[in-house]
Amino acid sequence: MNNNRKFWGVVLLVVGALFLLDRTGLLDVRWFFHGWWTLFLIIPALYTMFKNGIQTGNVILLAIGVYFLLQEMGIDLRWIVIPAVMIVLGVSLLLRKN
Repeated sequence: MNNNRKFWGVVLLVVGALFLLDRTGLLDVRWFFHGWWTLFLIIPALYTMFKNGIQTGNVILLAIGVYFLLQEMGIDLRWIVIPAVMIVLGVSLLLRKN
């Protein structure tokens, strides 16, 4: 087993255990904030961007994570989503190599 899988396995195990202890009332974990779960989208997207370069999939995952994090913080961006998606798709078509 490579070190990368071990690291993420330990991270998920610790976060899951802390979350379970918080939910059962055995431990009061205050480092969870509204929208903390979006980090499960944002962190892997950023990791793959640094490791493999910027690709369509990790940009989409990052955008979804940031969108949901902003929603959790009370910032409503629904009015801008469709125009932004259209602009991004248009730019990607123009910049795409054959």
